Amino acid sequence: MSRDRQAETHADNDRRCSRYWQEWEVDGREIRSVLCVATSIELRPGQPGFDEGELQRLVDEARAAMAASPNPIDRLRIVPES
Repeated sequence: MSRDRQAETHADNDRRCSRYWQEWEVDGREIRSVLCVATSIELRPGQPGFDEGELQRLVDEARAAMAASPNPIDRLRIVPES
């Protein structure tokens, strides 16, 4: 059960976030919502192309989306674009 959305188009957002969706984690009686963000940026420190500032901007954008959501989002998951 996930709802897939295309990222909003912003000049500096085109490379950071290609799409996002929401998933749910169930642990016993607890249900947590997770905002998943697919990105084409390098996520592994020490690898060519990794930019900590760019990753932090992506995290900041995702947190802003979480805060703006009408439903509470408990976690953030950033995944490489496939």
